[in-house]
Amino acid sequence: MLGWELPPFFAGGLGIHTLNLFSIIGRIENITLYIPRFTNEAIRYAFRVKMVNYNPVGSPYEKNKEFYQKVMDYNEILINEVSKDHDIIHMHDWITVPAGIKLKEKYGKKLVFTVHSTEYDRSGGFYPQERVLKIEREGMLAADRIIAVSHYTKRIITEKFSIDPNKVTVVHNGVKSSIFSSFTKNYELKNKILYFGRVTPQKGAKFFIEAAYKVRRYIPSAKFIVAGEGDQLNEIKSLSYSLGLENTVNFYGFVSEAESVKLYLDSDVFILPAVSEPFGMTVIESLSTGTPAIISKTTGVGEALNHVLKADFWDTDKIANYIIAVLKYRKLREALGIFGKFEASKFSWENTALRTLEVYNSL
Repeated sequence: MLGWELPPFFAGGLGIHTLNLFSIIGRIENITLYIPRFTNEAIRYAFRVKMVNYNPVGSPYEKNKEFYQKVMDYNEILINEVSKDHDIIHMHDWITVPAGIKLKEKYGKKLVFTVHSTEYDRSGGFYPQERVLKIEREGMLAADRIIAVSHYTKRIITEKFSIDPNKVTVVHNGVKSSIFSSFTKNYELKNKILYFGRVTPQKGAKFFIEAAYKVRRYIPSAKFIVAGEGDQLNEIKSLSYSLGLENTVNFYGFVSEAESVKLYLDSDVFILPAVSEPFGMTVIESLSTGTPAIISKTTGVGEALNHVLKADFWDTDKIANYIIAVLKYRKLREALGIFGKFEASKFSWENTALRTLEVYNSL
């Protein structure tokens, strides 16, 4: 496994995916995860972690010249660090693609590429970085098998990168449901609406604020919460203040997993108006607590969910109407919450691990 981040040091869903998936597969197969040295502490995992003597910097979700060069430097080190004593090399997103390709050529091993998101997603469709798109395309062409986290992502891979669809297997992410589902949701009205995730153009934070402005005209007591950090945070704060929402929208910054559970439980509805979201683990987390969700049609996990409300990310009138309806009608909150929680129970890391093992076995 060629990695970049691993809890407790991580920037997004990639780290969570790595920890949960390989904690299961590591009990079945002999796995070594190569990763930058993020700490000198001894942390126990259910799989072998080999920390490369390299200090990572920055986040893969930000456009940053320094970060790009750091990634390239890390890949050069990986080529010399990874031994030939493996049957399969597994890389995740563009960050380790250069090393993955070189190692396949060097050792003649099979190569698996999990695509969590593409540069088209991360840029929100606006000015994707050509050099990253090039790396992604090279990785897809070199890989013997590609894992996509949703059919939505598979379509991007096959249509925008011109990859043979027979090469791509869809494996949905899971969720540690016990952390989120072991609580009883109270459907008494709290007048709280939650956005939780990176504050970036990709996730549609701007449309959340625009919907908040429209909802406030009808429900002045409604409170909106933005939990998370990102390169668009200052811009979103400015937009909020310019619309006169300084007393309506609260910015929480980074929140831990334990704090996120409290936020879900204490909110009437969760909103993710993503411009392009390959999966959307926060949607499943929200539903697992029994909290209803309103999501954009361009959120990958929505393809497997019936008990969520869906709208185009730009249609803030419809999103606002949905929010008002959920706040106004308790029966609607309960129905979406109860049936959504049942649907969310289908998403487990055990299922993700089994499907991933099937991909390995096919090689």
